[in-house]
Amino acid sequence: MKFKRINENVIRCVITKEEMYEYGMEVSELVDNRDKAEDFLRKVMQEARYELDYKTNGGALSVQIALLPEGDVAMTIAESMPDQIENQVNRLKAYIEDFQKVLKQKVDEQNDPKKGEGKKANNVVQQFNNISEAIWIKCASLDVCMDAAGVIDEKCIKASSLYSHKGAYYYRFELSNNENVGELFLSLCEFGQEIFLESQGARVIYEHGRCIVKQDAIATLKNL
Repeated sequence: MKFKRINENVIRCVITKEEMYEYGMEVSELVDNRDKAEDFLRKVMQEARYELDYKTNGGALSVQIALLPEGDVAMTIAESMPDQIENQVNRLKAYIEDFQKVLKQKVDEQNDPKKGEGKKANNVVQQFNNISEAIWIKCASLDVCMDAAGVIDEKCIKASSLYSHKGAYYYRFELSNNENVGELFLSLCEFGQEIFLESQGARVIYEHGRCIVKQDAIATLKNL
């Protein structure tokens, strides 16, 4: 097992398929066999304490699993303390509120105020389902970008690219299915420092940042 500390509460562990075999584990059992998965996680945590002096404080553990190209498994393990959970919820709430404000502004610009409120409500729903603006996610490091790539459902993403600007990294996503916007926010809340729409700040990154991966950024980082 190879361990890497992402921050105080988050670690990443890569387990080879040979090691999985030695532990008598199949990848499918990490999802389908809860008892066996919990026993395996305890062994991973024991190794983490030895390799990284990683100690938990009794908080809930969040485990994200990604299958690497050669059959190896990457596990991102995070301990969420009550105050951290509250901060994540508040941050997600702020993201959604900002998103809704921009969306409402777009709708109000297109709607005729002389038309009925019922018609306007229908237009809001239609505009939400058909929004084409790209979503940006700011990450603190390239390692965080790689960890985020492991949990993103590529079915939700039509196009993805990666930029860097002033020491931070930015994913740009075009959604293939806007019904999953909420799910994408929830998946990325743990990793992203900011989530914003194209019109809310992308111009500065385009002008002064650097494009690292022009297309298929999620697949590219998953294969690193």
